[in-house]
Amino acid sequence: MSRVGQRVVFVGDPTPPRDLAGAFDVVRPGDRAAVVDCLETTPVNCVVVDGTESDRVATVAAVRDVAPAVPVIYTTATPDGTVAAAATRAGATEYVVRTGGPSLADRVGAVATEPPTAADVRTDSPPRTGTAEEQAPPVGSAERCETIDDGVIVVDSDRRFVHVNDAFADLVGASRERLVGRSVAPIIGEDACCDWTAAVASPTGGETGHETFETELRRVGGGTVRVEANVTPLSAADPDDVAFVCVVRDVTERRRRADVVTGLLETTRSLFACESRADVSDVVVEAAERVLGFDLATVRLHDADSDDLVLTAVSEASGDQIRDRTRVALDEGPMVEAFRRGEPVLIENLRTNSPHEYEQLQAGMCVPIGDHGLLNVGSPVVDAFDDQHVQLARLLTASAAAALERAERGEELLRHERILETLEGMVYAIDGDARLTLVTDPLAERLGYERDELVGEPVARIFDDESYDRAVEHVGDLLSDDECDSGGFEATYTTADGERFPVEIECSLLPRDDDGEFHGSVSVVRDITQRKEREQYLQVLNRVLRHNLRNDLTVVIGYAELLRERLDDPDLAAAADTLRETATDLAGTSEKTRAIQYALDCDGDLEPVDVAATVTETVEGLDPDDATVSASTADDCLAWADPGLGLVVENLVENAIRHAGPAPTVEVAVAREDCRVRLAVADDGPGIPPAEIDVVTGASDITQLTHSSGLGLWLVRWMVDNYGGSVSFRESDLGGSRVEISLEPAPSASRRGD
Repeated sequence: MSRVGQRVVFVGDPTPPRDLAGAFDVVRPGDRAAVVDCLETTPVNCVVVDGTESDRVATVAAVRDVAPAVPVIYTTATPDGTVAAAATRAGATEYVVRTGGPSLADRVGAVATEPPTAADVRTDSPPRTGTAEEQAPPVGSAERCETIDDGVIVVDSDRRFVHVNDAFADLVGASRERLVGRSVAPIIGEDACCDWTAAVASPTGGETGHETFETELRRVGGGTVRVEANVTPLSAADPDDVAFVCVVRDVTERRRRADVVTGLLETTRSLFACESRADVSDVVVEAAERVLGFDLATVRLHDADSDDLVLTAVSEASGDQIRDRTRVALDEGPMVEAFRRGEPVLIENLRTNSPHEYEQLQAGMCVPIGDHGLLNVGSPVVDAFDDQHVQLARLLTASAAAALERAERGEELLRHERILETLEGMVYAIDGDARLTLVTDPLAERLGYERDELVGEPVARIFDDESYDRAVEHVGDLLSDDECDSGGFEATYTTADGERFPVEIECSLLPRDDDGEFHGSVSVVRDITQRKEREQYLQVLNRVLRHNLRNDLTVVIGYAELLRERLDDPDLAAAADTLRETATDLAGTSEKTRAIQYALDCDGDLEPVDVAATVTETVEGLDPDDATVSASTADDCLAWADPGLGLVVENLVENAIRHAGPAPTVEVAVAREDCRVRLAVADDGPGIPPAEIDVVTGASDITQLTHSSGLGLWLVRWMVDNYGGSVSFRESDLGGSRVEISLEPAPSASRRGD
């Protein structure tokens, strides 16, 4: 039937789908009352109710009450078995998922009809009891009935067929000539006919003008057909003298779909009761056969380790050729195509379109179960599957995918619990309400509790107040980061006796749903009391020694300079110079330890630093004596670092000047190459000894024979490591050493603003 001029009422929010609006004359009433008014005053070919944003099943029932002959399609954006069952029970002709095929417009075009109106079946004056000819419909009405896809009959007050269209005759398996003038009882049934007549003759039936029934008609050749009958009275002067016209629609398929949807709903409940992937697979295969009516079904789940599809559940009717093929490699074939693309694949003929043999099977269908695997179904009939089979199978696999995710989480949690219970370390787990669900014996013992005393308690019980706030903040940070679900932080625990001790906690979130809701976490705890004490000892020693050393060396340098000025003996004066230089170097080493402490204490907060400007500023501030120091820089040399980068440049240049010999030449260059910012310091000296380079780079261990002669290169390496960069050594073009630092480039201010 052509779509031109067909009127479709769309109930939903927001606007109607583009393909629907482009193919039909779409009317969009504001509310349910407006929908009813539209149906009572305007010829309508189909009603589309969109239940994606809101539950509009009641609107389906209202449409069915006022216009039982008008097709009603209930649609959602994604498959929903519960909604589909409810809409079908309310009287929806079809349930359509817009993400699958065929399109919504195609389905509307398939079911839209020109429903009969009162003018088609009513006369200006009520017909009287008499012959079939006297009670025949007005001229032209029969012709219009023949254009209707539904069955149409007119029954007189003697319960005889006055008019029958071809659709009704085909429905009951008889010719029109055989039915007209005969009693309706063999087809409709005497009881049903009396019920129809009584209903339309009642005060309610008289006011609404029609009644709708669902019943079974007897076919002439045997068997029954389930129909929906819309009965409208032609005469009601006497309760015993009522003729009526009836529009009959075959609802066998609709009832079958409703039964299927109800079965899928029951299957969904069974799926979510499963505790393992194998159990889910068994339920899917059983539902594919019992509910969907497929001849044979298998479920294959994806094994990520081998990248195979593993046979997990199979129909009892499956042959050895299927059962023996336990694994299918993801290299070629329809199953691979369906799994890789995430879309169903229909196979018209397995013998010509599949690399495997399937005995008596002719057609197949592969439907993805999310990213978990496939539901495969087969039939002995070529080209047995169509879009409707795909739609129903996708309803099943959508529920199966969610159930598999739940089962996988359960299996993973069970594995975690079994592993954690055997651990000798300090470990605990909490649920979504932040209550302890598992505590290992070592942790309970360190806290001074029995395990049973802690399980079920809020985890806040073992933290001090400030640390618990930090733990909550840490979990919040993990939940807001889609790329990270674990991380560490330090906290303070409180024992049963009130003792406080520092801990380091590595917290891992349990698997999250799509909504990102917190379901709990597993944490590994380390008591860092001894480490904190050692750090405190080192800090005290470092500060005291550095302070005393700096003060004492200042005295030594002062006396050495005094001796140099007052001694006339050249040898003694030279000794005083050596004493001053050595003391000055040692004081410089003390300052380097402070810089190293700065590098070690840095919290890793990096910022864009202009490497070229830092090099220029550092070189200009040096006192090179008789050395020649030059710097060449390029534009756009921002890198991720911190203000301590100047110390790196200063130590590299000073190291080159100190060890390169008399009147050395030092060249500093900054450039952006190969998506990195490179800073190089080259000299013409003897070069850094390979053994010292190996120690600094970690290629060899520090021993009494292999060690670095100073702290400058260590400072460079540790600070660059903190920047996420790298340090390399090679011979320079000047003949000495070339130390190159590679840093990650940072965006300019303008790019960051974009």
